Amino acid sequence: MSWPRSLALCVASGLLLALALPLAIPFVSLHELDPAGHLEWLAWVGLVPALFALQRAPGWKSAFALGLAAGLAYFYAAIWWVNHAMTSFGGVPLPTALAGLSLLVLYMAFHWALAFALARAIGARLRWPLWAVLPPVWVAAELSRNYLFTGFPWANLGYLQARHPLPSQLAALGGVYLVAALLVLVNGVVHALLEARLARRPVPWRVAGAGAAAVALSLGWGAVHLRQVRAAAAAAPKLKVGLVQGNVNQSVKNEMRQHGSFILGRFLPLTAEADRRGADLVAWPEASFPWLVSPELGTFELPTLRFPRLTHAHLLLGAVTSGTVVKEDGRRELVGGNSVFLAGPDLKVLGRYQKHHLVPFGEYVPLQEYLPFIRQVVPPMVPQVPGAQLRTLSYRGAEGEVRIAPMICFDAIFPEVSVALARQRPDLLVNPTNDAWYGYSSGPYQFLAIVRLRAIETMRAVARPAYAGVSALVLPTGELAPGAIDLGPVDPDLAPDPEEPARLLVGEVPRMSGETLYTRTGDVFAYACVAFTLAGLATLAMRRRERSAAPHPARAPGP
Repeated sequence: MSWPRSLALCVASGLLLALALPLAIPFVSLHELDPAGHLEWLAWVGLVPALFALQRAPGWKSAFALGLAAGLAYFYAAIWWVNHAMTSFGGVPLPTALAGLSLLVLYMAFHWALAFALARAIGARLRWPLWAVLPPVWVAAELSRNYLFTGFPWANLGYLQARHPLPSQLAALGGVYLVAALLVLVNGVVHALLEARLARRPVPWRVAGAGAAAVALSLGWGAVHLRQVRAAAAAAPKLKVGLVQGNVNQSVKNEMRQHGSFILGRFLPLTAEADRRGADLVAWPEASFPWLVSPELGTFELPTLRFPRLTHAHLLLGAVTSGTVVKEDGRRELVGGNSVFLAGPDLKVLGRYQKHHLVPFGEYVPLQEYLPFIRQVVPPMVPQVPGAQLRTLSYRGAEGEVRIAPMICFDAIFPEVSVALARQRPDLLVNPTNDAWYGYSSGPYQFLAIVRLRAIETMRAVARPAYAGVSALVLPTGELAPGAIDLGPVDPDLAPDPEEPARLLVGEVPRMSGETLYTRTGDVFAYACVAFTLAGLATLAMRRRERSAAPHPARAPGP
């Protein structure tokens, strides 16, 4: 196979898999193109063209390049909207934003390249079939992307099944990584069957049987688990939750000092309405309170803010804190924290959680001590610090203690965060977020897909109040409760109505207290895949040493 054809096949695979993601393209539609997820079936075969190219790669270096090509196509299609966030709301010049986007895509595509290269080296040298080698190697590479340089595990393959309830239930066993492994396995089996057909070799029925058995067992188990969780959720006590979505343009939010009263006017009336409708908990989005507050704030009942007196509901309110810390050299520095405060009906603060996983270049600047010019690519901001611990918040409700596990925005894309919180036995996960940064794009819908997997992994409902974009109540099965708010961010450059009013979603979610295998064992499956990959590389190294140490046959003496 020629090199241009191999590259074309890999780019085709990347684009096919990107079509399985939740997508919203502004010049086509301001909302999700395929909300039912019909195109998610492409994930089961989308990798096959690239596998034909990989099978014929002459070595691991060529395989690395092919994986990089496939990854670049996939991730550019997946996260092109990052450029919009930087230019429209971050004040970053377009060339700088495109360079930043390309570096991020290159970082993400590197892990696809790594998976291709390792699978090619291990499979070819040890004569192991590609369909058996690639799934664990792929999972090992995705686990690496969860942690390398603080991690950015966006658009992992497992999220391509978030809208299909049966295969996505595998997340309760091995997290999003197990779903990804199944998809790669099926792609590998389909490739093996087509390869045999094209080469006019006998059909590898054992391979076909293994693939069919894996799919049948996965979907069968998913159906049983789905039915059990639905029954448990129906029998569980309920919590009535209100989500307030302000639908404020991010450029207005950035000028919070001038527009603070306007922003509060979007949230306060609907908060009172949710209380009137009997909500036990009213959740505001990330950083929705329009002014900086002290991390030691004791009450939101301040006369100048005109908060309504609540009769029943507790309030989970997102706010940015500001305070001073003393550095080692004695200097005092102003630092901020992205927090949520839990307040009672009297607006007295009962607890605070501070965001654990900060956004690179959004909330902090990595490597700025060594590369000071990087500081120029983000707008000025108070230096943010992460929260010291993952912790739940609780209050005493009419039916006893209610425990809430906040995952502020970026926290929710890391499965180990939700697992750590789930082990504290909360009744509900809450994901306050600000999707206004994404504009009208795929970003809010892809983030929602990630959160749906968090619900399945932990067997907990997730309340997701968004500042703009998609607010939703996610059931423990990963399904959406009726009434999700999908208005898209208010963006004057794209929106037909830049004055979209605020919205309120009130609904009931089950209070679940059980465990899944994933919350008990964490990423054991993913680390087992890492062990498999390392064992394959170790075996390669041992055989190479054995060959180099073997005596060479003596040469016959010359005449």
